[in-house]
Amino acid sequence: MLKKLLALIFIASMFLTNLNANEKGKVTGGSYHEWPSWFKESFLNIGEDIEEAKEEDKHVILFLSLDFCPYCTKMLDDNFKEGAKNQEYIQNNFDVIGINIKGSRELALNEEQSMTEKEYADYLKVMYTPTIIFLNQNNEQVVRVNGYRSEPNFKLILDYVKNKEYKNMELTTYLEKVKNKTFYTLKDNSMYKDISDLSKIDSPLAVIFEDGSCTQCDYMYNTTFKNKDVQEEMGKFTVIRFDATSKEKIITPDGTTTTPYDWAKQISLDYRPGILLFDDKKEIARIDALLFSFHFKELFRYVSGEYYKEYPTFLDYLGPRQQELINAGINIDLSDKI
Repeated sequence: MLKKLLALIFIASMFLTNLNANEKGKVTGGSYHEWPSWFKESFLNIGEDIEEAKEEDKHVILFLSLDFCPYCTKMLDDNFKEGAKNQEYIQNNFDVIGINIKGSRELALNEEQSMTEKEYADYLKVMYTPTIIFLNQNNEQVVRVNGYRSEPNFKLILDYVKNKEYKNMELTTYLEKVKNKTFYTLKDNSMYKDISDLSKIDSPLAVIFEDGSCTQCDYMYNTTFKNKDVQEEMGKFTVIRFDATSKEKIITPDGTTTTPYDWAKQISLDYRPGILLFDDKKEIARIDALLFSFHFKELFRYVSGEYYKEYPTFLDYLGPRQQELINAGINIDLSDKI
C-alpha cells in the first residue's frame, strides 16, 4: 500500500512539474494610452503641418509612441494630458502630432520623402519610446527627446524651442544656464571604480554622468540599483561615475583626453543620470531617459552579451528576448509602479 501511495505521489508530482513547465510567463506593467483630444488631427503631411503651425508662430512636435509603453503613458499624463502643468503651455505654442512607431499610415516628411510610420521610426533609429521630435518652421529637427522627461525638465526644453534659443546655442548649453544645479548631492556606490583612464578598461564599461540638477538620480539609487536583476547585470561591467560639471582630466575609451564636463557637452548628453555603455571600447548604447528596472537590466545585457551584433537596435532585441522569458515561464514587469 505504501509503495502504491508513493508511486501515486511521484506520478502526481511529475504531472504538476510538466504542467508548470508548460505555463507561460505574463507581461504586466504596460499600459495603453490614447492621444489627448487636442492633439492635431493630421494627414501626416508634415510640410503642410509646418506651414499651418507657422501661421500661428508655433512649432510642430512629433510624439512617437508604442502600444503598451509605460513611459509613453507617464509622459502623456505628466505633461500633455488635460490638466497637466505643461498642457496649456504646449497647446498654446505647439501643434502636436501622434505617431505610432509600428503604424502603417503614410507619412510625408516633405515633397520628396515619404514613408510609413514604422519606416520613419526605423529611419530615426528610435531606441526608446516615447521619442519626441521638435521641428522648426523650416521643417528642420531642432531637438530630439529620447524617452520620458519629468514636468520641470520638459518645460525647460519647451522654453528652449518656443523661444527659438536653438538659433543661439545648443540645448546642453541652454540647460546649463537655466537649470537649478544645487538640489541634488551625488551619492557613492560600492560598484563604482575610481579610474580616470578608461582606455585601459577591457571589460564592458558603464559610464554614469550625474550633476546637482539630477531629477532622476534618487530614483536610480533607491529603486533601480536595489533590483537584484539589475545588480547582476551591472556586475558584468566596470562602472564609473563622473560629476558632469567636473573639469578634471580623464581619458575616454578611445584614448581622447578630455574632462567629464567637455565630454558630456561634446556628445550632447543632456539627461541626468546619463549612462554610456561600451563594449570593446566602442559606445554601443546610452541611457538618456528614465528606464524602469526590466528595460534597464536588459539594456545592460544587450551590451555585455554582445546581442547588438545580432540585433541592430535594442527594440529589435527586446521582442525576441521578452518572448524567450515568457516561454520559460518568467513573468515580466515593465514598470516599477511609480
